[in-house]
Amino acid sequence: MRILVFNCGSSSLKFALFDLAGIQARRVMSGELEEIGAKTAKLRVGRDGQERVDASGAADHTEAARAVVRELKKQAHEPPQVIAHRVVHGGPDVVEPAVLDEAVLRQLKAASRFAPLHNPPALETIRAAIDAFPALPQVVVTDTAFHRTLPLAARTYALPWDLAERHEIRRYGFHGIGHAWMLQRYAELSGRPAETLNLITLQLGAGCSACAIRGGRSVDTSMGMTPLEGLMMATRSGDLDPGIFPYLAEREGLAPRELESVLNDQAGLVGISGISGDMRAIEAASAQGSVRARLAIEMFCARARKYIGAYMTIPGKVAAIIFGGGIGEHAPAVRSEICDGLEHLGIAVDLEANRELVSKEGRFSGQQSGIELWVVPLEEELYIARAAAVLLQGSQSTSAE
Repeated sequence: MRILVFNCGSSSLKFALFDLAGIQARRVMSGELEEIGAKTAKLRVGRDGQERVDASGAADHTEAARAVVRELKKQAHEPPQVIAHRVVHGGPDVVEPAVLDEAVLRQLKAASRFAPLHNPPALETIRAAIDAFPALPQVVVTDTAFHRTLPLAARTYALPWDLAERHEIRRYGFHGIGHAWMLQRYAELSGRPAETLNLITLQLGAGCSACAIRGGRSVDTSMGMTPLEGLMMATRSGDLDPGIFPYLAEREGLAPRELESVLNDQAGLVGISGISGDMRAIEAASAQGSVRARLAIEMFCARARKYIGAYMTIPGKVAAIIFGGGIGEHAPAVRSEICDGLEHLGIAVDLEANRELVSKEGRFSGQQSGIELWVVPLEEELYIARAAAVLLQGSQSTSAE
């Protein structure tokens, strides 16, 4: 089965074309279109992403998707048989991978009120893909779907019940595709069924989140109704005292959207370091003696460590803690600092193994560690392709019966 996957960001569009045979997959073509809407927009294609194609005409995600389709046809690959899409927010309705139809599109559009920066571009991409391949089945996989299994106590905010119900305010969780991939991949590596596993997964990148997994199901996660809650991130604050919001609004004269911008775009690592939201730049500045850069790293690690400690109490005996995402995969010093001080919980780092794990998969827990520590690079597009294949094969099987 040939599946073309679109993984849509607010100003970027990743894509990958796979040939799938069971869980075996061959990546035929992949790439990313960056800086959509800017004159500097470029389309990177090929296995190594080094070939660059002028895409300065991509004013929006509709044009970006069309550019990808043109390049796909230009390289004379066999056309896809299925199109699959990542959408950040499924809202209260799209809680599993779904075949796209007008009803599902309406539900995703309604969920845009929770993710105004991400869902609309994804819907543009979907419409362009439907126009390009009108006869093909199209599947959507949402980042919130993996967290549909959150217990009522974990997904409910302590707000007036009727108010929360009226506005569908609840913990939806995000990065579900990444957390689900780490679960799925660890199950393959350990040879154990996913439904038997208790794990803590950490997706640490520009956005960061933690997930407690019990019996292969998400039972708690750090992000909430929006991706702003939880861990400290590149430009997002993570957890804050809610009383800060009205206080800042009054003292600084900030409108709600202005305050939202402060918390989403000017806080986190960049807000504390005053340098960047990129952990690599912050580590370099810290090594050169920047006090604020060092503080940003300490705060980032302390917040992640606190969530690990809290989540150790939730699933039962934890088999492994898994790190993924840009920071999780490329910053061994950060991984080590996060785990430092958790020895009393049975967590021990093999420092040499940890140092060697940059951009590659592997285990870095010490021999005396009672909990395995792993780096698992994220393969979101492959997870989406597999999910689409399972959904469609299940539908065909059901139809045949």
